[in-house]
Amino acid sequence: MGAISSLSTTGRTLARNSSLFGAAFVVTLVSFLPTGLSVLLPPPTAGVVMVPLSGLSLLVVPFLTGGLLSMAREGLDGTASFETFLAGGRKHYLRLLAAIVLFVVLFGAIGAVLGIAAIAAFAVGVGAGSAAITEASLVALAILGVLGVLAVGLPVFFLQFYAAAVVVSDLGVAASFKRSAGLVRRNLVSALGYSAVSLAIGAVGGLLGVFFTLFGGAGVESPAPGAGAGAGPGVGTGVPEVAPGVLVAVGAAMVVLTALLSAFGVTYQVAFYDDCLDSLA
Repeated sequence: MGAISSLSTTGRTLARNSSLFGAAFVVTLVSFLPTGLSVLLPPPTAGVVMVPLSGLSLLVVPFLTGGLLSMAREGLDGTASFETFLAGGRKHYLRLLAAIVLFVVLFGAIGAVLGIAAIAAFAVGVGAGSAAITEASLVALAILGVLGVLAVGLPVFFLQFYAAAVVVSDLGVAASFKRSAGLVRRNLVSALGYSAVSLAIGAVGGLLGVFFTLFGGAGVESPAPGAGAGAGPGVGTGVPEVAPGVLVAVGAAMVVLTALLSAFGVTYQVAFYDDCLDSLA
């Protein structure tokens, strides 16, 4: 039992279930749609299209999450199917939606409290004079920063398996949070190893997204000295515009790579969660 053995289970599961990659590709394509359109469309049009698409994607997330987790769980013991994806998405949708909203509200409240505390500390320093700003206020802000990392990091660490608890163990919202916290507490060292691997996967996926966004948005720098409104095409832009065909090709590559990471990450989460369930017996 542990992060290493779950990696082996994940590899075997993915090797015999290519359908997991297909499902992850669909999920990634849906997730990338708002970003891709914002890059390809002119700014005014992109702004209008992004708002409804972003809202719709948030409502779709619980369905996609439930479907992928259900497929991963089925894949541990045999062959995962797209029928399981659809059935799992429908069955667990409401509970996952409620759990995700609760999770977001919880961390929104923590962030708001920390933000108010940081503003208060800075305001006290301003009122006390410049010397206090450079010493006491900065120390207070540093302490608040550390507390902020702990306040956000620890709940994420202990509650990271709430979605797997909803899908794999068929639990309600409150019970899923309790199950995740209990599982991590009973398997603390293994959970740290799992989190390290998951963070590495997430970091690679995040870098891919940032690269695509920067690549798509490349092209506008400050005009060079002496470049006026009458300058010719390309003068003063610094970076040439990227052809739409190139953007589509790069975007497709990003979707494929992200889908591979997503399939691995979801299967790894379910494998680790399932492996650690015996510790709660």
